[in-house]
Amino acid sequence: MKSILPLLTVLFCVCLSVANAQETVEFTRDVKPLLDRYCVGCHNATEAESDVRLDSFGAFPKQIEETAFIQVGNDAASGLIALMTGKREPKMPPDGEPQPTAEEIQRIASWIRQGATPPGDDAATMRFPKVPPVPNSHQRINAIDYHAGSNRLAVARFGTVDLMDATTQEVVQTVNGFPGKVNVVRFSQDGNYLITGSGIAGASGHIGLWNVSQKAFTRTWETPGDTIYAVDITSDNRRVAAGGYDQTVRVWDVQSGEEFKRLTGHNGSIYGVRFDPSGEVLATASGDETVKLWNVESGRRLSTLGQPLAEQYCVAFASGGRQVVAAGADNRIRVWKLADKSKSQISPLLVARFAHERPIVAIAISPAEDFLCTAAEDGSVKLWDCRDYRLLHQFPSLDSAPSGLQIVDAGRTLIATTLAGSVQRHPIPQPTNGTVAKSTEEMSSDVIVTKIEDAKELLTHQEVEPNDQPGSAQSIQWPSTTTGLISLSADGHGEADYFKFRAQAGEAIIFEIAAQSRKSPLDSRIEVLTVDGASILRAQLQAVRDSYFTFRGKDSTQTGDFRLHNWQEMELNEYLYSSGEVVRLWLYPRGPDSGFEVYPGFGNRMTYFGTTASSHALGEPAYIVRPLAPEDEPLPNGLPVFKVYYSNDDDPQRRAGSDSRLQFVSPADGEYLVRVDDARGFGGDDFAYSLTIRHPQPNFDIAVTAKDLVLRRGVGAEFTVRAARRDGFEGPIQIEIENLPEGFRATTPLWIEKGQFEAVGTITALPTAKSPEADAPPVQLIASAELGDSEIRKPAETLGKLEVNDTDSLLLHLVPMELDQPIEWTPASEPFELVIHPGETVSAKIIAEREDFKDRIEFGREDSGRNLPHGVYVDNIGLNGLMIPEGQTEREFFITAAPWVPETDRLFHLRATVKGRPTSWPMLLKVRKP
Repeated sequence: MKSILPLLTVLFCVCLSVANAQETVEFTRDVKPLLDRYCVGCHNATEAESDVRLDSFGAFPKQIEETAFIQVGNDAASGLIALMTGKREPKMPPDGEPQPTAEEIQRIASWIRQGATPPGDDAATMRFPKVPPVPNSHQRINAIDYHAGSNRLAVARFGTVDLMDATTQEVVQTVNGFPGKVNVVRFSQDGNYLITGSGIAGASGHIGLWNVSQKAFTRTWETPGDTIYAVDITSDNRRVAAGGYDQTVRVWDVQSGEEFKRLTGHNGSIYGVRFDPSGEVLATASGDETVKLWNVESGRRLSTLGQPLAEQYCVAFASGGRQVVAAGADNRIRVWKLADKSKSQISPLLVARFAHERPIVAIAISPAEDFLCTAAEDGSVKLWDCRDYRLLHQFPSLDSAPSGLQIVDAGRTLIATTLAGSVQRHPIPQPTNGTVAKSTEEMSSDVIVTKIEDAKELLTHQEVEPNDQPGSAQSIQWPSTTTGLISLSADGHGEADYFKFRAQAGEAIIFEIAAQSRKSPLDSRIEVLTVDGASILRAQLQAVRDSYFTFRGKDSTQTGDFRLHNWQEMELNEYLYSSGEVVRLWLYPRGPDSGFEVYPGFGNRMTYFGTTASSHALGEPAYIVRPLAPEDEPLPNGLPVFKVYYSNDDDPQRRAGSDSRLQFVSPADGEYLVRVDDARGFGGDDFAYSLTIRHPQPNFDIAVTAKDLVLRRGVGAEFTVRAARRDGFEGPIQIEIENLPEGFRATTPLWIEKGQFEAVGTITALPTAKSPEADAPPVQLIASAELGDSEIRKPAETLGKLEVNDTDSLLLHLVPMELDQPIEWTPASEPFELVIHPGETVSAKIIAEREDFKDRIEFGREDSGRNLPHGVYVDNIGLNGLMIPEGQTEREFFITAAPWVPETDRLFHLRATVKGRPTSWPMLLKVRKP
């Protein structure tokens, strides 16, 4: 071996078997030749790399830091075996050097298990000294817990646990006699018991069940191998669970004292165990970078929550046991929804927050489960709102590394302890800072609509020079349109034009530039300023997660394939900031070779907060951001805060090309300036423009794609309805179909969801369908929406001709899983129904009647599952998308709903990408709360 680095905190369990377990393994005959062959070349008297010698028995290192190099009788806890098997890094011998066989490693392991007998006549077991306690360890606090009913605080130290009055900190009881350091303490829910976890590194673990009133141990349990880091007890005091350095979780029955279950599956030390309120589920946090959920009764692993990026130190249940909260060395808080208590099922990730700049080592949830407190290695302590896990407050930093957090006084006080032995109390403030004063939609939509103004006739103005400085700004009345020209200055640069206007507090105003439509070369930029020319803050964007672009960069128009590092932490509708641009996530990556889609999901991407689309390079930093109002004080979380001002280069909705469009909400009564210039600094005699200033007039326009549909009897054809939303209108839009001929069925009414931009419908020809007569009235779409107290209702385009043509041979049937045969649809047939809960995955089946069609039937990739509600998607599509392979006639597919999807009813269908693009009969998806 070339080197032996200091042993990591976690040793991996090595399970090795020996062909003949009864055969005695001798050091000189069996072990030394192997060490000479693979190790001594670099670890000898002449060349002892890392000061380690393996050329003689007496030169072996006794220990590496706190862990035995050879743990007599326990090969799994011996650093030598862990290194040789590669269960910890760096593997020895390193790659490229001759490697011992599995049988040879088993031989060394057998020697250790048999007592690691030295060579020669001295058969006494080699002793590896116990690590002495750290100086002043009796003053150190290793862990705390709190019981509200008795107002008692349990403080764990080296060899003892003190029970204190939580208010006065007076010690009322001391529990002694623990082997080594007490790493963890837990009160039972009724306060009758205290559970402790302690032990001696490399030797054994100790779990104690202390009866508080009797001042005696009711039960104690010993575990082989190593110390205990985590304990918990069920709310009914029936079961105790513990885990530690040996990577195993054990559950005991309190009444009998017998081991009830042994849970294996972690590949790292166990740092946290926690029962849910019912005692049916156990959550375990480990150094293997996972949190696992277990059914206690059966011992079955329910789910592995594997999204963390480093060791997980803390775990707890929240929201009445419906959520799992964990934190650790990746500096993040994560929250999952508990999917099921008895069946193995994916528990979806709900929240991931970058929380501290150093590993999080302690968490505490308030009794009402409305607050979460976290503490990190650097002494930072923070308060979070459990409703959406946004940062509320940062407490004063601790004087040394934290060892425990508890929320006491019915949620009014935080107690934090440190490894140095200090106890600090802090009042928990009301959440006044860090909140979002305005809703996300109000702050980021293309136009903030505070009230709807009646449309007024626009005044007209002509620019009057000089107006190229704030002090010489031209005063204008509005609503109005002003024509102007960006002239060249004496130094050859384009000048800016300033206009002064008056607004009332909270008044919503739209500024629009028309230059491109006038064939002007102006690439306009527009900005609203104070009357003395200072920028006005629109919003603050606080980064809550960090990332970067992977695989490839992005140009300034793409909506798809946004590949981002650690994308699993991100959620739809969150804002992504990079290099001054803000976009919004619209669709999850679908399959292993894809990235996020961003709004609107088609065409050129939209931007938010008035930012301008730009190109992004591979590896460029990106952040998930949360908007804060200008007056809010951002709380530090280790990530940057970006300030966004009232300024715009290109229309955020990308409808006006390079022309600018800006929303503005006046922060106070008074006069303001609007500044117009060329984004490149150009100007000239032909750089003309018009500036329109007006109130918002919310509305929408509707467009239809895929006209003149050709259908075969029994199948359908698809059409798409797209909405161009105007001036901040975000409401749902209903699409009705009129003049549909007899023999045809359509997905009606069709809805464009709130905040979305399209809906996909299908018209199906029944077996009795015939092509309509040439003079038949066209199929007409009617769009309607509620806006305030009034209804907007407008006809859209027609669908053109409908034609029945049976030349194509493929028939598709979308059916529930239990249905084995396709059916023939009639005018009275109702679509099948499929119910899904938010955060759940369900399945359905597509059946194909191929007739003479022999090829593969593909249904798309990220666009499979047509007209599903936003946040509901076809899952597990793989690299090739959803398809029925050649020679097969049906395929099960899976539909997943994001945890936040609201209750809704929605007709959806599948569309084959073969000739004619036939669609299935639609199915009614019902999203319902559990």
